[in-house]
Amino acid sequence: MAAAYRDEQEAAAVSTAHCSYFLSLARQAEPYLTGPEQGRWLTRLGTDQANLRRAIEHAVAEPDGTARALGLVVPLSRYWWVRSRREEAADLLSEVLERPEAQLLCGALLSSGIFIDSVGTEKARHSTEQAVEIARSLGDERLLVRSLGMRAAVYYFAGQSEVGLPYGQEALDRARELGDDVLLGESLLLHLLCRQALDPTSTGELYAEGLACTRRSGDRFVRFMLRNNAGCMALDLSDVAAARAHLDQARQIAREIGCDSHHLDLNLGWVHREEGDSQTAASLFRAALRAARRHGDRSGTGYAWLGLACTALDHGDSRRGAVLLGHAQAYRELSGTPWLSPEVRYRQVSMDLARAQLGEDDFERAFAEGRDQSPEEAVDLALR
Repeated sequence: MAAAYRDEQEAAAVSTAHCSYFLSLARQAEPYLTGPEQGRWLTRLGTDQANLRRAIEHAVAEPDGTARALGLVVPLSRYWWVRSRREEAADLLSEVLERPEAQLLCGALLSSGIFIDSVGTEKARHSTEQAVEIARSLGDERLLVRSLGMRAAVYYFAGQSEVGLPYGQEALDRARELGDDVLLGESLLLHLLCRQALDPTSTGELYAEGLACTRRSGDRFVRFMLRNNAGCMALDLSDVAAARAHLDQARQIAREIGCDSHHLDLNLGWVHREEGDSQTAASLFRAALRAARRHGDRSGTGYAWLGLACTALDHGDSRRGAVLLGHAQAYRELSGTPWLSPEVRYRQVSMDLARAQLGEDDFERAFAEGRDQSPEEAVDLALR
């Protein structure tokens, strides 16, 4: 018994030392994840993904490990974003956030956006509202800027850009006063979500300002996101050439920093489809579907199913397209977020086409079949 007890103590000491080492690594990595060396540090963290997970699990299991668990996630929030691992980080921390002491420590976590896709629209609104309140009470200007920007993003993804716009504008105004190019680039990125949804013709100077910020700071991930989002806006304005130019540049940046880019695959899929290459578009949508499911990205999964529904209709496979439209709709409703541009337009055109090709009754039957399908059945149909 004594030997077994010693073994348990030694194992616990090793786990604690392991956790402490990766907590130190997280602090060391944080300032590099938004600058010119971010690619190297993202690669390093990627090789230690299993160790990071183990360290977080150890901290979560300790009754007094709340601060350590948050300290392993918050400094690496950019890593979880770039590698599409926000769902994983959110799942690991779900237990910790129920603890009373977490409320005093989680302002930075709530403003990081890690939980936006995993907790639903209402909880995301509450979380970002809480983050804003914490930041104002602490007088933490940087935290306030990030919290306001993320609050704007929550309303954008809920289809309420008019509500989110003032939060994004306040974040942008405060970031300009601070003069931090990383923070300003992030604020422009999030503010532009609402701005381009409401008035895309007014965004040119803001995009130019954001790209200038990333050139000064070396923050290639935000530059990637700005190019990707500008590509989406160009698609929505039916400027396919501009969309391709932006998205090709985004692809190059993604390769440079090792960024998971299945949302970029989706957007490039729409470009190829607009250019008349539905076969390449379908290939990109299939790749995006596999990646989105692998990462637990509900939003990306729904958009990929929509893309494959549209390309099925392009190829004259009307019933298959209608079934996939039904499943895409069910999955979007499950995620709790509405269709956004440019997909909302592509979806409506394809719904009208499927109805015209099948007739109203056959379309409704196929659409209902898709809504009732399991994810596995839909994947088999989509990837066939």
